[in-house]
Amino acid sequence: MKSRSRRLVPALLLAACALVLGGCVYLRLLQLKRQLAEFDRYFETDLRDGLKLTFKEPVLLDGDIENFFKWKPESRQRAGAAERWHFRWVKDRVAADGATPPYELQVDLLFAEHQLTKIILPEPFFVFIPKRFVLAGLRSLGHASVDQAKRTARAAMQESGATDPGARPLTQASLSGLIGAPNEIKGDAIAPRWCYGFAAASPEQKLGRSGRIDMTFTLEAATGKVRRIQGGFVTGMIDLGLTDEAAPVKEEVKVEPGGK
Repeated sequence: MKSRSRRLVPALLLAACALVLGGCVYLRLLQLKRQLAEFDRYFETDLRDGLKLTFKEPVLLDGDIENFFKWKPESRQRAGAAERWHFRWVKDRVAADGATPPYELQVDLLFAEHQLTKIILPEPFFVFIPKRFVLAGLRSLGHASVDQAKRTARAAMQESGATDPGARPLTQASLSGLIGAPNEIKGDAIAPRWCYGFAAASPEQKLGRSGRIDMTFTLEAATGKVRRIQGGFVTGMIDLGLTDEAAPVKEEVKVEPGGK
């Protein structure tokens, strides 16, 4: 079966491959890119209840996250030499939400001696991007070609077609049930586009590029299935086509740095 050409910009850690700074930061980003090329050697993953990504040999510092990626946490919890940064984005409310608490997306970063040691993405994040795409994108970036002038990186990604453990097809019903009413509906009766917006809970985070998450889901009205996911997702842009096919596909991964 002929594979489709699709585009994916995963949201997490992908900006590391921009490699646009000089000095020590550049060297740390280059070292991270090399680690991604040997993913299983340098990273551990736990796919139970979300995704936990552990750095076996940490290279990024808390200052890199805050100053280069422009991520400002909502809260910081310190315990000795360890620190936990918590990030949260809250769905823009619409009248149809009623009294239901707004849907939230959360991320936690764990540091030890100022080094990034673990990233925790709870299960709600993967309404937007299946876990397998995130992992395949991270692996591919170990071999990315970098354009320092344009502050981007590109890589070809081979995705196996395997499904995520416990994953369910993304449909109009599941969007409504999981996230709530869309903030806006565009498109037409055949392919309606449901648009959702999320604002960062941290006042500091709201000022940066990653202060908002804006996503659009294109539906197939006849089946109710989501066929395309697009939008700005934390540190990059996503344009991901979804089909019922299990055949392997090639992805083009485009990476942009997270800060302005």
